[in-house]
Amino acid sequence: MTPLIPLGPAYIAASLKEAGFDVKIVDLTFIDKRALNINEVKKAILRQDPDVVGLSALTWTISTAYEIANALKEEEPDLPIVAGGPHVSALPERTLKECSAIDAVIIGEGEYVFRDFLNILLTKGICKEMAELKGLMFRHRDRILGNPYPVYIENLDSLPFPARTLFNLEKYMEFSRKFQAKRVPVASMVTSRGCPHRCIFCARISSGYRYRARSPENVIRELKQLKNYGFNEVQIVDDNFTEDRKRVFEICRLIKEQGVDMSFDLPNGIRVDHVDEELLSKMYDAGFYSIHLGVESGDDYVLRTIRKGITVKQIKSAVNIAKRIGFDIILYIIIGLPGSSVEAERRTLDLINDLDVPFTFSVCTPYPGSPLWEMVKDKLKGVSWDRFDETNYGNFIYVPDGMTKEQLQECIDRANEFKLQARNVGC
Repeated sequence: MTPLIPLGPAYIAASLKEAGFDVKIVDLTFIDKRALNINEVKKAILRQDPDVVGLSALTWTISTAYEIANALKEEEPDLPIVAGGPHVSALPERTLKECSAIDAVIIGEGEYVFRDFLNILLTKGICKEMAELKGLMFRHRDRILGNPYPVYIENLDSLPFPARTLFNLEKYMEFSRKFQAKRVPVASMVTSRGCPHRCIFCARISSGYRYRARSPENVIRELKQLKNYGFNEVQIVDDNFTEDRKRVFEICRLIKEQGVDMSFDLPNGIRVDHVDEELLSKMYDAGFYSIHLGVESGDDYVLRTIRKGITVKQIKSAVNIAKRIGFDIILYIIIGLPGSSVEAERRTLDLINDLDVPFTFSVCTPYPGSPLWEMVKDKLKGVSWDRFDETNYGNFIYVPDGMTKEQLQECIDRANEFKLQARNVGC
């Protein structure tokens, strides 16, 4: 996967710049986590002479964030350190308890919360007044205070575009030239946040279940900015891009009307029950050429169990329509979902074989913040955070009821073999 600018930190940085703060980025995107030198990262951060350090982490990288925070505190005991991201939003108090070097955590969308926190911090220091800020928990003397209710921004048009120029644009553009894209270089963007569907495996703490969308006009302005930067293709990484079909139609109309000469990919997965021939045809005509469909399973019982809200029949219909129009299609599946079985996994591979389209898969992982996490978290005590990785095919942490660990491993191996065979025959 070609590295793309991390949009979460880029949005936070843009919001802080707009509020008058001097923001600098130490970007670890191109560093292999396994080869990460914490001491070098610490030096790179401290060379910026920061008044405050913000760290962003996923579940499988939170341990590294802890190491960085501890190293910074050891060198600069009075340096305030703030953490955010999906893992932190799901487990704010636990994050503070697990890492004493972290002074505060942001819960939910941090563009405004972080700004308000800094306005207090840089004038009064960490104080009880911060407890009035929603979406913030912090350490005050020997107590943890704050409001853990996440903040979600309603008017996304009010946000400045991500501060991409704080990152090494040339390096990202060069790396993206290696991507299997229709046109290069490739950028990413978000046009909406949140998803109202409640799939059992999905963590939605950072962006929420309430769907909120940027206006089509606002989207077009950012596309034009990306074009001016030199990007020719955009990956739209929304949680649910096609939730509002009227908005998608309008975005497509404006792309054509205003001559936005770019191609578009939807790599985050769209729902098969939200597309039809009319919508997909308009999208294709506007430059959308590649779609990933989040099908998860080819077994109706599993789809019901995970509360996906789709059927195998709908999967077949969406794929056939998209193929007929001319889209490049990739199916997303998840092996080892609740309700699954050896037979269900076999039916999934049979469906993929019948549809004759490429697929990629992950292993079901109960990420903090998901309904599945709440169901099984007691069984996962003692499991290190770096094992919470859905691409770890040989060291998974969850096995659904009715399957053994050995059976699940066999299903993973079979999917891997099937994927390799399909690639060799040009599927």
